[in-house]
Amino acid sequence: MSRRGSEGEDIIGRWSEGKLDLLAQYLQAYSTIMSNQKTSNNPTGKPWLRAYYYIDAFAGSVKPVAKDEQRYIDGSPLRALQTEPRFDGYWFIDVSPQRIERVERLREDFPDCIIETRLGDCNDVLRNDIIPKVLRSPKQRTFVFLDPYGLQVDWETVRELANTRTCDIFINFSVMGVTRLLPRDQNPEPEVVEQLSKVMGSTNWITQIYREPPATQLDLFGNPSEPSLSRDTIRSEWLASLYTNQLRELFRYVSRPVLMKNSTNSALYALCLASHNETAIRITNDIFNRYDQLRVLGS
Repeated sequence: MSRRGSEGEDIIGRWSEGKLDLLAQYLQAYSTIMSNQKTSNNPTGKPWLRAYYYIDAFAGSVKPVAKDEQRYIDGSPLRALQTEPRFDGYWFIDVSPQRIERVERLREDFPDCIIETRLGDCNDVLRNDIIPKVLRSPKQRTFVFLDPYGLQVDWETVRELANTRTCDIFINFSVMGVTRLLPRDQNPEPEVVEQLSKVMGSTNWITQIYREPPATQLDLFGNPSEPSLSRDTIRSEWLASLYTNQLRELFRYVSRPVLMKNSTNSALYALCLASHNETAIRITNDIFNRYDQLRVLGS
């Protein structure tokens, strides 16, 4: 989760800036392909797409501040609005009135863009407002950016987006948020299991990471002691793979995840794309591969 500056702006690390760069690269490719579907410049030889849209479920502060340097960078709303060709419409959602106000000011800078804002929880807004009204048409396509501040995206929301069969979702899954909820020396409390089920769609995997203790353990005086569970160290790669495999139950195609790490090389998030279109995944994996290569060269 990002910190807030003195003027309410988000303060983000380099990993978040890398994520935004990946988003911008994919948006460029996506918008170019979608724009061609509105003309005869596509494999069918005739236009079939009526419109395509961008949805940002966690709009943020528009121009966050880089954590290690006093400079502003373009947040996801600006990256989307600057993408050419332009989307036919943009929806920005956030729970913060201050953030929504910042987004609404962008109408002055982008007068030709149709900008809609929604204040509230993205799960409610998407499922009760945008999905029923916008995403059901087979002649429309939508790119949805799910970049939560923690574990705020419900699995049921992801399921409903998948069921439209008209969406690509770019999701930033908090592996750090999951591992923080799981205690090391006991089974998680029922409310934690319920929260994880709400986010991941299943909790069967939890039993895989807790080792059963030996039948009998002795204390320092040689007396039997109460056995206790111990949790294996959860590898971020394993958790990211688990989540993307869950996504494959909803979408035909899912990219490999790329781990977003902080300055101490700890994994915070896993970024991936889910789609019903194979080309989208091929493009994403190419972008992710280039990103990993540059990250290795820069390390």
